[in-house]
Amino acid sequence: MSVKELKDRPGWYDVTVYDRVGAAGKKPVKVARRVKGQRAAEKVERDLLKDRDAGSLVARSQTLSAYAVRYLDSRRAEVSKPTLASYRRNVRRYIDRHAIGSMKVSDVDVTAVSGFYADLIAGDGRDVKNVPAAPVGTETVRGVHRTLSMMLKRATIDGLLHGNPCAIAKVPKDDVVESREESEPGIDPEAAGRFLVAIEGTTVYTIGAVALGTGLRLSELLGLQWADVDLAAGELHLVGKIEQVDGHVERTTLKTKRSRRSVPFGARVTTVLKQQKRAIAETRLRLAKDGCWVDEDWIFPVLRISFTRAGELLPAGRCWPPDAFEKTWRRARCRANEIALGEFVECGYKVEDFEPPWTHGIHAHRHAYATAQLAAGVRDEVVSRRLGHSSSLVTRKVYSHVTDAESREGVDVADGLV
Repeated sequence: MSVKELKDRPGWYDVTVYDRVGAAGKKPVKVARRVKGQRAAEKVERDLLKDRDAGSLVARSQTLSAYAVRYLDSRRAEVSKPTLASYRRNVRRYIDRHAIGSMKVSDVDVTAVSGFYADLIAGDGRDVKNVPAAPVGTETVRGVHRTLSMMLKRATIDGLLHGNPCAIAKVPKDDVVESREESEPGIDPEAAGRFLVAIEGTTVYTIGAVALGTGLRLSELLGLQWADVDLAAGELHLVGKIEQVDGHVERTTLKTKRSRRSVPFGARVTTVLKQQKRAIAETRLRLAKDGCWVDEDWIFPVLRISFTRAGELLPAGRCWPPDAFEKTWRRARCRANEIALGEFVECGYKVEDFEPPWTHGIHAHRHAYATAQLAAGVRDEVVSRRLGHSSSLVTRKVYSHVTDAESREGVDVADGLV
């Protein structure tokens, strides 16, 4: 019998129900409740048995934050490491620090989800003792919504919820058409060309020139291999990209059809790539005999050896990590600004009046490419496909098939920037 009256407390009852057996050979988990009144105890027993029929009682009693850990661990083989890291970040920064994270999964409803979104936007409802809460932008809230929705959808499959409340709760409106990547500050196409002249001879010149002549993202540029290049046809075939999470670098496959694409380039980019090929061959010839070179077929590899803190040799020819590239880019940019400062002073101006002309990252070259293409009259949908936008809304909400005749439009314009 699962309902027993306490001998030392008349009128109080212990209700005991055993959960489903999770796996063969394991004992069922006992779920106990103590309530006052026989009718109340019988009702608790009926509710527990009903919940057990719908799914695991132990799972249904866990908090949303605890379920998030189990859910994300189950996705490790399904999504890339950077994607999984972004999911964990949303849980850690927003769900765990809000009251909704302490709620039982079975208690999360539409009202709780909607209130959660409203609190994020207002900067309320979070743990302000450890980390001051601040209003969160709608784009971030939409990202949290996607993470939460996936979790609760799985919870319905696991029998912990009857329906996904995120399917009903209204997501905050996002009036920004462009993604965060596309809304970063750009640079004038002519200024980008002048910057290339300023950094000529540095290790980042070649990749900066190809970025300006093709409009590729940094992750796509670093993920290029010589097998992806058709110098005769003047095309780059985008199939992979470089991702870096917690110091770990790997090449992953581009997920969508829009991101897997062929990007044309002109004669000047061809010249730059041929020069890069010669530079790699010369470096390989110099370092390979000493075992300081590794052949990995990268177009933009690290062209120097280095050592880890433990003294381990890192050979040249290996993949160029995005973080390391950014540092090298900043050094080249600082050097270009120093030269500009010297010229400024030589012209008789004061040092304190100097404003560095170069403050942009390599992503600005992608903006310069798109600006030059659109200014030259290349159709929006052609530019959208070349840039690999996930939505044509980024390029004036236009989407259509690119014909063979259009696939070379504007190549000479972009090539002239290099």
